[in-house]
Amino acid sequence: MASSVRLDFADWLRLLFAAVAGAGLGFLVLLLLLRTLLEPQLVEESVLRLSRNVRLVEEVLQTIPEQRLPDGVITRHQLSEEDQVVRPIPRFDAEVIKALKIKQGLVREIRRDISPLQDPWGGYWIRLSPSPDRGALWLYQPERLSSLSVWYLPILRSAAVFLGVLTGMAVFLRRRVEIPFRRVTAAIPDTALPPLALLPERGIAPLRLLTVRINRLLERLNASATERRLLLRGLAHDLGAPQTRLMLQAEQLRDSLQGHPRALAEGMLEDLRRLAAVTEELGVLADSDRPESPYEMVALDEFCQRLSASYKGSDDLQLKVPRLLVRLDVVGLERSLTNLIDNALEYGRPPLLLAAGRQDQQLWIALEDHGDGLPTSTLLTMPSPPRADDRQRSRHQGLGLQLVERYCRNQGGRLVLSRSTAGGLRAVIQLGPTAANPLFGPD
Repeated sequence: MASSVRLDFADWLRLLFAAVAGAGLGFLVLLLLLRTLLEPQLVEESVLRLSRNVRLVEEVLQTIPEQRLPDGVITRHQLSEEDQVVRPIPRFDAEVIKALKIKQGLVREIRRDISPLQDPWGGYWIRLSPSPDRGALWLYQPERLSSLSVWYLPILRSAAVFLGVLTGMAVFLRRRVEIPFRRVTAAIPDTALPPLALLPERGIAPLRLLTVRINRLLERLNASATERRLLLRGLAHDLGAPQTRLMLQAEQLRDSLQGHPRALAEGMLEDLRRLAAVTEELGVLADSDRPESPYEMVALDEFCQRLSASYKGSDDLQLKVPRLLVRLDVVGLERSLTNLIDNALEYGRPPLLLAAGRQDQQLWIALEDHGDGLPTSTLLTMPSPPRADDRQRSRHQGLGLQLVERYCRNQGGRLVLSRSTAGGLRAVIQLGPTAANPLFGPD
């Protein structure tokens, strides 16, 4: 049981996706900052450093040969075959070359150092101005811009990843924990009067499990209230008819008596009037908790399970209904499904399959049997009169199916009859949102 309240695989996957997306966003922000704020300064520093070193080396070479240059100055008369290959110039290098020409008036051929690198951070080969005594000469310049460039970029990358992961986790906690928890808190009923609204089943797995269990409790309370209302209404109806007959008989008996017997009959009649008043109060009490709207939120899987359990041969009715919270006229839906199931049990053959699903904003509920089905000429979208030679199974098209079809139309849908894969009848209740009932809650 303890393992059932942990994050499930989908939650961990969403958390990982949020962290990776946050890290990616952090890198994008860092890249944007580099492009807009740091890169112009880096280009400026590179240009100043390259132009200063190139001019300094060229001036020194006018007085001493390249062999006497300091050890830190790397020169070559000819580049390696890899370095001689002309490659597309990266954007940053193009900016450096452009700034050298415009700001420093220095036009030199520049090649990117190719692996194996002269320096771990990479660098450039710059062709110096040729002279008659030395010919072509290439000067190597490391790409590190200053002592800061050795360490500040890794720190920025680490900070971008860390802040991005924190941002992704914060978004995950807000979307999957805070907002669903706030919606659950706001949806918890503050009254004991049925029908009690069900809670949204969203968020991480522990929160969904909590709301599912609360919804099952609320559905049991709603079902108990409905049963109590039906019981009181039935008692009021069952007591009303005998009391009315007794009152009529008591009045006739009173009119035929005189003296003390008449007074006794009058007392009996008064007691019957009081019983009638109590019976009327039972009817009023039964209607006191009747919902103002016929639509109420219900868990479709548990509703179908209760409906299946009401049939003695419930093993003949198989369910394939997902967990869906829908807002429906529950009484009308129960009456419609009962009509379809009764027809299938009477005119078809078990086992029956009751399935349901959601497609965009549409809800469909299908019932299939293993009977002979309807002839092709009588398969229809309701209503349509049966032919004379299709009397036996076409009783599916009687008053019961007309009631089902009317319920579907009131809910913005329709009833569709077709052949099932097993050769029997497949009745599909298709329901859609209406102005009075959106069918599904907000996602």
